[in-house]
Amino acid sequence: MKLKTTVFWAALAVGLGVAGTAAAHPHVWVDTQVTALLEDGKVTAIREDWSFDEDFSASVLEDVRKAKGPAIDHVSPFSPGEIDKIKRNAFGNLRNYDYFTHVWANGQPIKVKPEVTEFAAKLEGEKLRYVFTVVLAEPVDPHGRTLRIGIWDDSYYVDVGPTPKNGAAIAGAGAEACRARISEDKAHPIYFGSIFPKTAEITC
Repeated sequence: MKLKTTVFWAALAVGLGVAGTAAAHPHVWVDTQVTALLEDGKVTAIREDWSFDEDFSASVLEDVRKAKGPAIDHVSPFSPGEIDKIKRNAFGNLRNYDYFTHVWANGQPIKVKPEVTEFAAKLEGEKLRYVFTVVLAEPVDPHGRTLRIGIWDDSYYVDVGPTPKNGAAIAGAGAEACRARISEDKAHPIYFGSIFPKTAEITC
């Protein structure tokens, strides 16, 4: 694997170890959509949809398809083997960082399980997308309290943020009584307290 692509994989997985340093700044950009999944009125999991910037997407595609420039196939869907390679080379390492996923219920942190389900990688134009499901360690009843879901890289090497119009949603049994929206989370400032992250707010 070429050094350039290796660096990109490492950047996504661990932020190159720059967490806590003032020199940190984003090198990879990700737009996200999150959907809280309910079963019997409780949130059990979070479906996440990540869309990467064109430069990072091109580097991953170059590595996976062993070509560059006009020679890269941007049209064909990823094969099962290509998806497995993407998952092994980068995505799997994110389990050590909870997939950049932060969850609270009335301000109390909620843990997530180390393994995701339904991982898929796809191309949308020139952008790479991940779609996967993060499972909560325990189901959470959102009725009468606020559930917040935030996705960010604490090192700020990867700039992660919700899509403006459809960044938050809710689905499953009991979803009709709940509301999902994007709002600032002033209780959990990030990047040395300089930014209030935009999080998915679930209320029922």
